[in-house]
Amino acid sequence: MKDELQKVNRRGILTINSQPNINGRPSTDPIVGWGPSGGYVFQKAYLEFFTASENVSVLLKVLKNYEPRVNYQIVNVHGKNITNAHELQPNAVTWGIFPGREIIQPTVVDPVSFMYWKDEAFALWIEQWAKLYEEESPSRIIIQYIHDNYYLVNLVDNDFPLENCLWQVLDDIFEELNCPKEQ
Repeated sequence: MKDELQKVNRRGILTINSQPNINGRPSTDPIVGWGPSGGYVFQKAYLEFFTASENVSVLLKVLKNYEPRVNYQIVNVHGKNITNAHELQPNAVTWGIFPGREIIQPTVVDPVSFMYWKDEAFALWIEQWAKLYEEESPSRIIIQYIHDNYYLVNLVDNDFPLENCLWQVLDDIFEELNCPKEQ
């Protein structure tokens, strides 16, 4: 996953959160395990990132080939929201099954929470990162541009038993944009 993240970040997909798909790994797994022993954990592949507005139009075109398998939420700083998710329906992306317990669902992608998170995520560009640089410095100007023009995106691959398709979604975007392949 690290190699994939590096590849897409170098190509302008600025990732901020991700998780691999997991289908029934033991809860004691040293990398993805959690909860009491004797259980099994599951995850849908998830990817969250900032990207340029020109990438969003291509992303939407590409995503038509992946519906309903992939849910998406795409929003800019002004609240322009594009999604194929039900506006009030959370989507479980992590859950576990443990002996003698109900299914535990610690992580969801929630469209309502995503809109609140959007405000915080965009504020970080200005409140944290921009303040590291002089007012008119090239770095500060780039950060302001990202804040003003990029979109916050999350993608969920709902078919967790299958191989994660989210990297292919991004490869399809790069191909559509005629971006040079990462060496």
